[in-house]
Amino acid sequence: MEPGNICYDTHMDFSKEKQEELVRRAMELAAQTAAAGNRPFAALLVDADGAVILEDVNTVTTGTNVAAHAEINLLFQAAQKLHIRDLSSYALVSNAASCPMCATALIKAGVTNFYYGAPNEATMVPSITMEEVIAKTPHPVNVHGNVLANECSGQIKQLSGLRQAL
Repeated sequence: MEPGNICYDTHMDFSKEKQEELVRRAMELAAQTAAAGNRPFAALLVDADGAVILEDVNTVTTGTNVAAHAEINLLFQAAQKLHIRDLSSYALVSNAASCPMCATALIKAGVTNFYYGAPNEATMVPSITMEEVIAKTPHPVNVHGNVLANECSGQIKQLSGLRQAL
């Protein structure tokens, strides 16, 4: 596919088992980055078969980039390792719904398939949910949210508390 010709009709529906497997991997990575001192968030870039192509974590606290959310780090990694800007043939999987910055960046990169665990945090600033960002998108975006939501929310709450205690 030529750069700039983004295909938005790719539709991926993973089984419940596959969704949970992928979200659990994001949870493992979230625990690792929390142990390093970051907020517990992670993201995976997966192909249409559900194979993990890339994975990354939030590094805002341990790095010098306040925008180094897991999804943003993943986008940089895709550009560097895959040498592509069009991610329309991939899906994003994370342990939590993307913030407005990340959701916007992913949609601009062509991602139209999202799988996530915990819903957006009530304390998110600005308080704009992923669904509100998607509602402003002129093409179809497939969202499969609340995969293992209680487990993901509990982990984020627990690990965020542990991080603050460090």
